Amino acid sequence: MTAPPLSHLRVLDLSWVMVGPMSGRYLADFGADVIKVESAKRIDPLRTLGPYREGVAHPERTLSYHFINAGKRSLALDLSTEAGRGIVRRLARHVDVVIESFTAGTLDRMGLGWERLRAENPRLVMAASCLFGQTGPHRSASGVGTLGAAYSGASLLVGWPDRAPTGPFNAWTDSVTPRFIVAALLAALRRRDLTGQGCYVDVAQAEAGLQFLLPAWFAHAANGTVPQRQGDAVDPLRAPSGVFRCAGDDRWIALDASADAHWQALRRLAAPRLDATDFDTLLGRLRHRGDLHALLSAWTADQSAEALEQALQARGIPAHVVCNHQDLATDPDLLADGYYGQISDPQIGSVRMRNAQCAITPAAPLPARAAPRIGDATDAVLRDVAGYSDQEIDALRRDGVLT
Repeated sequence: MTAPPLSHLRVLDLSWVMVGPMSGRYLADFGADVIKVESAKRIDPLRTLGPYREGVAHPERTLSYHFINAGKRSLALDLSTEAGRGIVRRLARHVDVVIESFTAGTLDRMGLGWERLRAENPRLVMAASCLFGQTGPHRSASGVGTLGAAYSGASLLVGWPDRAPTGPFNAWTDSVTPRFIVAALLAALRRRDLTGQGCYVDVAQAEAGLQFLLPAWFAHAANGTVPQRQGDAVDPLRAPSGVFRCAGDDRWIALDASADAHWQALRRLAAPRLDATDFDTLLGRLRHRGDLHALLSAWTADQSAEALEQALQARGIPAHVVCNHQDLATDPDLLADGYYGQISDPQIGSVRMRNAQCAITPAAPLPARAAPRIGDATDAVLRDVAGYSDQEIDALRRDGVLT
């Protein structure tokens, strides 16, 4: 096998919480040396969020941090000091990529913005991600992915029409934005290979969320309508299509039998419940969607979701159990694909973590790895990457810069 595809890259991760750190983790998964800058004096909030291993609250025991920062090295650095900021500028000469997720303008005021860092390294590729991007009237606004979901329109569209919006799960744009950041970084690195020039990548988290809602935007662009919450009517042009309750506690199945072949297969399986002539055509099923879904719900309600999934899939009907996390932990496809790996860490012991989310053959796959402890690679990074002597490192530590 060959080396991991990004093993030639070194990344300086100045971000915290999720968007930037998750972007860095994707790069680390494929071999990049990712150096996370953090400080015990101003701890990454992700280290305080849990869930904690065995319920013991400690900044080194949260699985959220381990998941999002797996495979990195940690440099403990007080960026409120000029000496700390000087270390970042010096490191910028020796890295390929810098990632940051501060509010727009923050790094410029610290003397660590794009113009300053590229003066140190003209080949540098830098990615910045904040809620609304580096330009525009809202550039100075701060916030997390729940606000990004609201801005993008996602919060409005999730839920029932007679109830308040529920929005997508958790800080939604924190999850979707890293995919855009990593793709843009790889494109910028490719451009650097061709031109020798660095790049600045500006990713607005709220705008990244908007990309997942293009059908709603198209509806407005085409005819001025404003899409609203539709409950379980997930697609206005497909029927039957939705999520249906099954037997057991909070067990559900998702299915789509809109295509005629799928509909006829479902009709044979569920007969005689679905024999009404109103359902013969897709147009008829759309017109009578409420009645159709009520009949299907009555049919699925006393059946095992798992058994029904197998019966539907055996007939070629698109269907799957609505998984909870216990389902995912034992899912045979995830297990067979090597999605999970075991890590061992002095603080949390042995625990299961996800591996890289895709494989690039014939590159050697990296095993699941723990996240770093605060400052676990401080001396090594300063000495081996930035070229500080042991005496200089000792002096920086005495002055309270390395903390």
